[in-house]
Amino acid sequence: MRAEALAGCALGAALGLLLGACAVNIGSETDAAPATSSAPALSGCTPLSDVASALTGRVSELTLPDQSALVIAGSATLDGAASSTAFSGADSTCLDGSTPLPARPFIDASALGANVNARPLASVTLASAVFLYFSADHSDGLASDGFGIATYDAAGQRFVALPLLWTSDRPSYGSGAAFVGDEVYVFGGLGARYLSADVYLARVPSAQIVNQSAYEYWQGAGVFGANPDGAVPLVEGGTEPSVAFDSTRARWLMLYATPLSSDVSVRSGLGVTGPWSAPHTLGRCVLPASDPSSFCGELALVPELAQNGDIAFTQAVASFSRPKAATDSDFWTRLVRAPWPGELP
Repeated sequence: MRAEALAGCALGAALGLLLGACAVNIGSETDAAPATSSAPALSGCTPLSDVASALTGRVSELTLPDQSALVIAGSATLDGAASSTAFSGADSTCLDGSTPLPARPFIDASALGANVNARPLASVTLASAVFLYFSADHSDGLASDGFGIATYDAAGQRFVALPLLWTSDRPSYGSGAAFVGDEVYVFGGLGARYLSADVYLARVPSAQIVNQSAYEYWQGAGVFGANPDGAVPLVEGGTEPSVAFDSTRARWLMLYATPLSSDVSVRSGLGVTGPWSAPHTLGRCVLPASDPSSFCGELALVPELAQNGDIAFTQAVASFSRPKAATDSDFWTRLVRAPWPGELP
C-alpha cells in the first residue's frame, strides 16, 4: 500500500468527523485548546531501503516460539513487486542485512476476497502459536472492511487470515497488542470530534484469541464487558496506536500521531489499563520537503531496537496526493530513536 493510500484508509471510516486531536490534561479527560508545536524534528535511518526493498508502511518486530525474530513490513517493494512481507536476520542498527522471506504477500488473505489486502498490525507470541492482527483494506487503499487475526504457518513462512473479528466501524483493535498473564489485550483507535481520535481496549483469554465472542471491552473504572457497544475510550490518542512494554523503566508505552498531525505523541502507563500519563510530544515526523501536505503515517514501537534507554519506533509518511516532483524515497519508512522525555513518568 502506498503512503497516500494509508492516509485514505485512516480517514475513510470517519471522514464526516474529520478525525483529529485534542490535548488531555493530567488526571482528567477534559479537552484543552491545541497548542502550536515547537517540537524538534526527529531524524532516523531508512530501514531496508536498498535496491531490493523499500518500506512504505508500518514496520514491527515479531518473536517466534523458537525465539527467532522477524521484521514485518506492512507495505514493501521487493524487486519491483509491492506487497506486505517479512524479513529475517535483522540487526539493530538500521535493520540492515535482512533477508526477505519468500512468501509474498506475508498474510494470505485469499479467504477474505479477491480485492482485499491484509495490512499487518500488532502481533502476540503465545506458548505454541503466533498471531498477527491485521486491517482488511480494499485494494485501492481508500477503505477498510474491518479488522481480524491471522495465524502463523511455519511451513509456508506466512500468516493465514481468519474471518474478520470486527467491522470497520469499530476501533482498530489489534493496532497494539500485549500478552499479559493468560490474557491478550488489544488496543484500537477510532476517530472522534474534530481532528481527534479515542483509544479503546479489549481483552480475551489467550486460548480463545480467535473467538470473537470471547473478547471483552473496557467500560471504565476497571470494568470489562462482553458488549462492544458498551466500550468507552481509555484515553485520547490516534486511530492506530502502538503499545509496547519498556523493560528498562517497567512502563508501558503508547505511541501515536493524532489524525493529520506532524507530531509523534507518547504516553506511559503502569499497566495496560493504566493509569496512563498525559501525552507528551517526542518530536516532529520526518516528512518530505517535496510534499508540504504530508503528515505522520503509521507508527510502530520496536523496543527490541531501543538503545541506551531511548524509544525506538518506525515512522511512515502519509499523503493524500503525492506531488509529481516527489520521489519514492521521500515516502520510505524511517527507523527513529528518540530520547525518553524528561517529563514522561
